[in-house]
Amino acid sequence: MKKLIPLCSLLLFIGCSDEDLYVSPDGDMPQAVLIEEEIPASEQDIFMVVEEQPIFPGGQEAYTKFLGTNLTYPEKAKNMGIEGRVFVSFVVQKDGELKDFQIIRGIGGGCDEEALRVLMASPNWEPGKQRGREVATRMQAAITFKLDGSKASPSNPSRLIIEVPDQEIEIEK
Repeated sequence: MKKLIPLCSLLLFIGCSDEDLYVSPDGDMPQAVLIEEEIPASEQDIFMVVEEQPIFPGGQEAYTKFLGTNLTYPEKAKNMGIEGRVFVSFVVQKDGELKDFQIIRGIGGGCDEEALRVLMASPNWEPGKQRGREVATRMQAAITFKLDGSKASPSNPSRLIIEVPDQEIEIEK
């Protein structure tokens, strides 16, 4: 029986991978105490929700201005009368660089590609923070393409509606 206790302690020690095991003798019976270390977030960890969201340099107003200046309504979408909302997902890395772009829901006619093109051209953002540390964060952007009427023409211009939290900004194109 006395030989079984050290064997159990050894098996417990081998079974611990991310934690340190400290075995201290206490009379005849050894005790095992787990010492957990906080393991920092690795480069692969991507947060969906953080305490401080990533921010476009200059804030929401600068983001809206950037999109309004750089987005164009695709001619194919205008001619086909395509309207709708494009959702793009991307990751703001710890250094603020945007990566891993994905169209979550698109509308076609070149609108998906246009929304993706402009977001890919975006400058680095201020990264999100969790517990005071910069972390990679997954974000979503929604850009609404809307025509005034059924099809675009010189008398019927297109509009881009850029949605930011708590407001919609409409841009004539």
